[in-house]
Amino acid sequence: MIYKNIVGWQWVALVAGTMILATAQGCLPVRALFLTSPDHKDSERFDSDIIKAGNQPFQFSKADKRWEKQLKVNDWTTDLPVFSAIEDVVAKHNTSALVIIRNDTILTEYFKEGSATDEKHASYSMAKSVTSALIGIAIQEGYIGSVDELVKQYLPELNFHPYFDKLTIRHLLNHTSGIKYSLTIDAFIYYGKDVWKGINQIDFDTLPGTKQSYLNTNSQLLGMVLERATKTTTSQYLQTKIWQPLDMESDAFWSTDNKGQAKTYCCLNATAYDYAKFGRLYLNNGNWQGKQIINEAWVKQSIARDTTQGSSHGYNFSWHIGLKEYNDFMAIGLYKQHIYINPEKQLIIVLLNHKEDKLKAERVNWWYVFRQIADQL
Repeated sequence: MIYKNIVGWQWVALVAGTMILATAQGCLPVRALFLTSPDHKDSERFDSDIIKAGNQPFQFSKADKRWEKQLKVNDWTTDLPVFSAIEDVVAKHNTSALVIIRNDTILTEYFKEGSATDEKHASYSMAKSVTSALIGIAIQEGYIGSVDELVKQYLPELNFHPYFDKLTIRHLLNHTSGIKYSLTIDAFIYYGKDVWKGINQIDFDTLPGTKQSYLNTNSQLLGMVLERATKTTTSQYLQTKIWQPLDMESDAFWSTDNKGQAKTYCCLNATAYDYAKFGRLYLNNGNWQGKQIINEAWVKQSIARDTTQGSSHGYNFSWHIGLKEYNDFMAIGLYKQHIYINPEKQLIIVLLNHKEDKLKAERVNWWYVFRQIADQL
């Protein structure tokens, strides 16, 4: 899989060298020059829609004993072959929140000094998995016929390249659209005032369904399809279909362009507990307290290994699929945001980070850390 977007370091690295020249030539939004790489403060800079929580929040119980010192892991950032308590490991990183939940019980949690449990954290690309869930709900409600429908059926403006005649919703979910990566498009759909200014610059590398290439543009198009199909905003649909049915603890918000189009490849902002509840929904195959919120078949399809139409073993329907031995899967965002789900251990781990030293961030593989935790439970 090729990572060429806001979730990976390529985007950040290219910005510094390319942004100034491109902005000076009038190719990119002006604020891209000043803001450069994404950070958690962007949620305050962009327009947004509020997603209201319910009146009676579901709350995880808390373990009787302390697990923060009992759970020991090695993140290998120092090459030292020693295990450290998980609370010490996250304290060494720019971690803002860590919540480890098993059987609906919080075993341990960490919030950076100065942070509160109700603080909103940027999802970055974890939002892609939320957008996927909303597409699944829209299909079960009949707003969208199937994943094999053409995107242009909902977005007829996409008529300026012949490959749009082959592009399906499935291709967007699996990032097998064939759309060519463009820094300019990424800049417009993130920093720009009108997402369509980026979408209108789409070009293709390959025929849809040929190979997997992870792009923000794919998930942005999914959100635009969703809004056209349901005739409501992404945030309103999320509020009605997931946020309130799941008894979320806090209001969330989703960043939009100046015209109200949600940035559905990123930019959802919510608490660590509420991200964990979204993970719990998928842990329980779309069921919440006895009510089927998302079809079980959709959840199972989302985390299946599918190598057809250019897809891969490790990514499907906008979810990262883990190791066969662990049967785990994840929603992942820039700066190592994670919602980690291990059904066999009934385990949910939410890890939320801010940008940190590049070498340190590259060396740690949080998937391995999560599996070390799973092995001890």
